[in-house]
Amino acid sequence: MKKTGIARIGLLTVTLIGVLSLATVVVLSICVGSTSIPVLDVIKSFLAAFGLIERESVELSVYMSVIALRLPRILCGALAGGGLAISGTIMQGVFRNPLADPGLLGVSTGAGFGALIAIVLSLSYSFFSLPAAAFAGSLAAVAIIFGVSFAARGSMSTVTLVMSGMAVSALFSAFTSLLLTLSNEYQVNKYIFWTMGGLSNRRWEHVYTMLVPVMVCTVILLLLAGRLDVMMLGDEQALALGVDSGKNRVVMIILASLCTASVVCVTGPIGFVGLMIPHILRLILGPSHRRLCISSFFFGGVFLTVCDTLVRWISGFYFREFSVGIVTALIGAPYFLFLLIKKRSSF
Repeated sequence: MKKTGIARIGLLTVTLIGVLSLATVVVLSICVGSTSIPVLDVIKSFLAAFGLIERESVELSVYMSVIALRLPRILCGALAGGGLAISGTIMQGVFRNPLADPGLLGVSTGAGFGALIAIVLSLSYSFFSLPAAAFAGSLAAVAIIFGVSFAARGSMSTVTLVMSGMAVSALFSAFTSLLLTLSNEYQVNKYIFWTMGGLSNRRWEHVYTMLVPVMVCTVILLLLAGRLDVMMLGDEQALALGVDSGKNRVVMIILASLCTASVVCVTGPIGFVGLMIPHILRLILGPSHRRLCISSFFFGGVFLTVCDTLVRWISGFYFREFSVGIVTALIGAPYFLFLLIKKRSSF
């Protein structure tokens, strides 16, 4: 059967569309803020930053607003959205479930517990302390889940992983609740604000913290994505074609979890990006996971950047900024309910 319509789009075309879409959204997003900046001034600021034109050709306040204030926040959003979306694509493919998301194995819960420890111990005043503690909590949760799964059956079956993830998430939630009970009001408020997930006050240090792990995990997942198509045939047929489903499943889940942890430790938990974007793109582009991973990375970044731009625009009217996680939840929760109803109807 011949592929028709959008399903014919090749990898190069998907990549070009994704790059152009993300670049356009980033430039337009920089223009939006408490004071609007013309697109031409944004482009001039970029050229000046790369040394292609004289710095004096751009007004200093405009240049600093673009390069030092708005650009790092927007890049954080693009990296976070891309990392969460590609992780969600891998999780949905590995577990063969369109309702799977990057936090399925307790990454977000572990990160929340680690962040709370840093807040309670007053380590959050240092820039790297809170992200490092959140990242360590995420890794601890994933390590416990894999350890329990291997001890239970001697292999990493998806059923055991999911059940272990539920148990470990509940355990970390209990630890978090206990620690919150023992914390003071300031610490509780700070933790609650962190769990909302946001991009406010993000600087170049946050970009550098996410950039390397997210991009490394993304590149490796793109290289492995083709094997996921073979794994969908079943473990026995995949092995006959030279793909060890068990080993590849473990590697993909670890990489997706590391990518998610790298995002969550900087932005806090931002829900529904990794659930909604891969599912929508699968309906548009078809089941090819290599194409899905590339498109998910770029359009996940587009989606979260647009949501954050909406947050900044609305906040300009109220002089108080709310979390981008609220916007993604307001969009993603109804879509999730729609998926549940659709899945039930199909069943």
